Amino acid sequence: MRILILGPQGSGKGTQAKRIAAAYDVPHVATGDMFRAAVADGSELGRRVAPILEEGGLVPDDLTIDLIRERLAEEDGFVLDGFPRTVAQAEALDSMLDEIGKPLDAVILLQVTDEVATERLRERAAQEGRADDSPEGIANRLRLYHELTELVVDRYQLAGIEVIVDGEQTVDEVFAAIQDALQVGAR
Repeated sequence: MRILILGPQGSGKGTQAKRIAAAYDVPHVATGDMFRAAVADGSELGRRVAPILEEGGLVPDDLTIDLIRERLAEEDGFVLDGFPRTVAQAEALDSMLDEIGKPLDAVILLQVTDEVATERLRERAAQEGRADDSPEGIANRLRLYHELTELVVDRYQLAGIEVIVDGEQTVDEVFAAIQDALQVGAR
């Protein structure tokens, strides 16, 4: 199963992607985690993306696309979280998946208001202390989501493979809605 999960930061993408990965026995591929690991390792990639992540910006398409291409080529199934965030990335993803004969089975959009997303990110900042969860970083990431990633959302809606889930429900309710959507898609 090849699933893409979309939504603004704070919508629960990471939480739900981990649950989907466990339930369907596919890897959770999260670009944010991959970039944060590179920063922690002090790699060349980490040094390049650290300042971008700290201010809540988007890592340039070329770096992100190369990272994802390498990772997805290794997998038969996956839950993709945090990519694509731009139309250029979505086009690259679709081309990449076509090349390797692994089209997406489903695109899940977790919808939440900016207020809910902001509150969740503030709570995460208090619990985890992530540098990109500063008030400025949160505001910047939500602005970029509305300016850039909503165009990606529109693209997959037009393709007819997107399922919209109310991300403001409890974690279990959101997961149940995702499972229902995936069962319908599997028929």
